Amino acid sequence: MRPRNPRPNATSFGPAEPRSTSRALRTTLQLVGFFGGLALLVWCIVVALRPENREQLARLREARAWEIAALLGLTAASLTVNGLSFWSTVRPVRPIAVPAMLATNALATFLNYLPFKVGALARVAIHNRRDRLPLLTIGAWFAAMTVLITAALTPLIAASLWRRTIDGVWCIVSVAGLAASYLAVVGFARVFAGPVGLGRLRSLIARLGWSWLDRSLGTPFFAQLHSGLTILADAKASALTMLFRIADIAVQSVRFVLVAHIIHEPLSFANAFLAASTYFVIGVLSPAGMLGAREGGTAALVSIPASATLLVGAGEVIVNLGGALLAVAYLRPDKLLRSPQPAPRSGEPTADLPSTQ
Repeated sequence: MRPRNPRPNATSFGPAEPRSTSRALRTTLQLVGFFGGLALLVWCIVVALRPENREQLARLREARAWEIAALLGLTAASLTVNGLSFWSTVRPVRPIAVPAMLATNALATFLNYLPFKVGALARVAIHNRRDRLPLLTIGAWFAAMTVLITAALTPLIAASLWRRTIDGVWCIVSVAGLAASYLAVVGFARVFAGPVGLGRLRSLIARLGWSWLDRSLGTPFFAQLHSGLTILADAKASALTMLFRIADIAVQSVRFVLVAHIIHEPLSFANAFLAASTYFVIGVLSPAGMLGAREGGTAALVSIPASATLLVGAGEVIVNLGGALLAVAYLRPDKLLRSPQPAPRSGEPTADLPSTQ
């Protein structure tokens, strides 16, 4: 008897084309964004080279050694404080040694110049394989960091946009806003964090009639996601992370003031703060690498010379490259990739990246 010809499986072949199209679209958008960042960088250079701005660039040759050293030192301080903010946030879930966290942050920051979120992927891979953090826990950690960054910067940026200067009213409004956002984040997280909070969450879901969601609350995978609330509910970790983020923006603001001083352009600390905040936010939100996007975007959105943003970006390239080289020597990613997949800790599901062997 002749065997029947198997009928095509629609579920196997159907999604292939949409999935391939979606992947091609994401790749195209990443490349467009990357070259868009390069275009912004070129625009920034063109603006800086205009006849009316060439005098600013000429003043760079007159920069003293201590000014260049201070620029690089402030950039290194910003990189360090940024790494410490990652360290403080994850402590309630999994303490990681400070040197390892700083090295991971330095390498990921340098790779953020590239498209396709290479820096973020490298950060996730290192914490997954080296620190044995499950992927969902890493996602919850990064989500908690996003909440704390928003809580720290929103009151300061709002006060700066309102006052356009840093005075007594700015300080009062900013401190009050920071206190309110901190208490709101920690207070809300404590309602639903831990076993008691999980019980409250189950009760809320039962009232809403979402039985399908209630079944997932007892799984190990949800426990990993739930760790994000554990982070936010930790008063010390949340406060420390917000303080590190404020310190980072303050350091970056001083850096813009210094750069403006080098090119002999007046810049108030209030405008420097807005420039630093814009520079940071563009770097975080840029989907296709931060090369050029921060420099051009900040020069276009904030009243600051293009040559100033270029000088800030040039200092960052130097420091980030040095930090990445030290990070590679410390982390030995080649050895990390060759090592066998670490066994999960007790009670952790195997939601790790696949082994490269």
